[in-house]
Amino acid sequence: MSRIEASALNQTKKSILHVRPTHFTSAVATGMAVTGPTDDGFLHLHFFREVQRITNDDVPTRTSAPNETELAWGHAEANIHLVREEVAVISIPVSRLPFISTVMNKAVRFVAGLVNAARDDERRAAAESVVVKSGTMPVRPRVPA
Repeated sequence: MSRIEASALNQTKKSILHVRPTHFTSAVATGMAVTGPTDDGFLHLHFFREVQRITNDDVPTRTSAPNETELAWGHAEANIHLVREEVAVISIPVSRLPFISTVMNKAVRFVAGLVNAARDDERRAAAESVVVKSGTMPVRPRVPA
């Protein structure tokens, strides 16, 4: 048995229990802001989403006369405001910033690789068809005679 195989057998598994705290939140964030470092040595990642809020509707009212039927109605004028709704704030010790940054960078590269692979597949599919006036017609593979 080689030294590598022997060390692999001696390794033990480490079990980590993941616990959700009472203030756990799960929501889709569309943006992030970074603040800090603060006096206590933390950077704060503020995750937010941009939403539209209708704060109130101003509907014109009209008092109708007795036995009167109104066939028209007023259009409500909504007060719509763009709002940044904070989803979560994560505090990171400045000493852990390089580790967190590396993990996030790896995630970005992984997702970019998936997106690029999907685009390459679309390009290959488009290259395998010929565009004619009536639409798209698939190309038959060439078979040697």
